[in-house]
Amino acid sequence: MNEPILSRELAFVAAQRGLDETTVLAQAVREGIRALYRDTIIEAYLSGSISREHALKELGTGALEEVEYQRDALKGDVAWGFGNA
Repeated sequence: MNEPILSRELAFVAAQRGLDETTVLAQAVREGIRALYRDTIIEAYLSGSISREHALKELGTGALEEVEYQRDALKGDVAWGFGNA
């Protein structure tokens, strides 16, 4: 992303929320790390690197069920596409 645009966006968020830019950056880093962690847990679970129990502990029931639903739907679509359904 272009630095002037990012700087403008940071300034806008800070002004709208009544926060200083350092606080906004700290929040952005926290939220970004959480999102990356969640994505990495999902990838590890789907690849078999971690157990379902570990993924369940980290993601919660609803999120893990959604991941499994999407995985199963994709497998079904692929099987259908190859005429194996």
